Amino acid sequence: MKKRMITTLISLPLILLGMHGMDCQNEKNPAAPSGFDLDRQPIPRFVRANYLDPGGMARISRFRSAVGGDYSDDFETCRSMLHYFVPRTDFAWTVLPLYAPVAGQVTDLIPDTAGTRITIQSQAYPDFVFHIFNAAPLPALAVGMNVSAGEIIGAHTLRNTPSALAVSVQTTRGRKLVSWFDVITDSLWHSYGACQIPHSRYFIISKEERDADPLTCSQGGFLKGGHLDNWTSMLCHWDVDAWGCPQFVNVNYIDLDRIHKISRFRSAIGHDFSDDFESCRSMKHYFWLNGDAGWESARLYAPVDGKIARRFDEFLGTQVWIRSHEYPDFEFRIFHIQLLDTTLAEGDAVMAGQLLGTHFSTRTYSDIAVFVETPRGRKLVSYFEVMSDALFQCYQARGLALRSDAIISRQQRDAAPLSCSGETFTAGMGALEDWVTLK
Repeated sequence: MKKRMITTLISLPLILLGMHGMDCQNEKNPAAPSGFDLDRQPIPRFVRANYLDPGGMARISRFRSAVGGDYSDDFETCRSMLHYFVPRTDFAWTVLPLYAPVAGQVTDLIPDTAGTRITIQSQAYPDFVFHIFNAAPLPALAVGMNVSAGEIIGAHTLRNTPSALAVSVQTTRGRKLVSWFDVITDSLWHSYGACQIPHSRYFIISKEERDADPLTCSQGGFLKGGHLDNWTSMLCHWDVDAWGCPQFVNVNYIDLDRIHKISRFRSAIGHDFSDDFESCRSMKHYFWLNGDAGWESARLYAPVDGKIARRFDEFLGTQVWIRSHEYPDFEFRIFHIQLLDTTLAEGDAVMAGQLLGTHFSTRTYSDIAVFVETPRGRKLVSYFEVMSDALFQCYQARGLALRSDAIISRQQRDAAPLSCSGETFTAGMGALEDWVTLK
């Protein structure tokens, strides 16, 4: 089984919390005077809103890790009792939105080394306070303001700085830090479980484990890191609905000057080719080449750096699936290839622009499909949705004004549905234009 955790102290260029941010004892205590009796009551699991999108995270530090510096409470010392959230490298970190995890009141906005620390006291459980570090709060956010769970309160700050979150509880015996994963509901946990994490304990080092593998501290910093895993890696799929499609394809998969027409995404051309979310529509593009002969000379290329996920002979040629190296949830399927290298095998690496071969013959169109593994299932997207602006400008020069000109929207197709028998279209064709013609 793939190892999920990496044992390491976090190092530069990731900037962690400023030293005055480490000083838990001097933080303002916004809790109710009575305190929460953890000796008689279990930690309530009441948080129903993520403070950031967990699917956008590459890894999360474990509670009581050796990441950053000493951040401890009235009961434990010399351990990092918060969580660092490191976003994926394919994300724009500085526009990553931050949300209020609970309904409550903003009790502090404290400038820190890498942004601002936002402190929110829970309305339902006033003894529970949430501390969000390295934030760029909304200009309107102010101390004393009430916020709702899930309300946007700001954004993350710096590219090389992880986000961080601590949960403090004013108990009857003193101030105690608990893990974010101690207070979230089971339904909220699903967004982490969807990233191939089997249980919340993967994010927590227990007190007993840490005591048995102690850290050494000096002036708030760790001198000895211990032997326990500090990080849990998030193996999340790309959420097209939430994040859209990255426009990262810079290489056309087929000779551009050979293209006459292109079928529109969700057309009635060919046969039903659909995904886990839609049915009875052709969710790929057919490329109709120019001229009545010589289609077998049209060259086909790898559109991205990646590896061959699958290769097999099909009716009229070979079908090749290429999984992107940069965006491994994106897979490109190219049909009807006459391979240049017949030894090309599954697992082989290919580079963007590498010649795969030629189109098989005039007996069939050339076609390409783009699959995405999402948190909710396999989704097909248009080839034009993942093109870079530079590549799409080549199509604009051929008369295709907008990317959407090559796409029938889901709403348009649903309003003019097709009928299918197996994969064969039986009715509904002709209501929408199926082709775009290049000049």
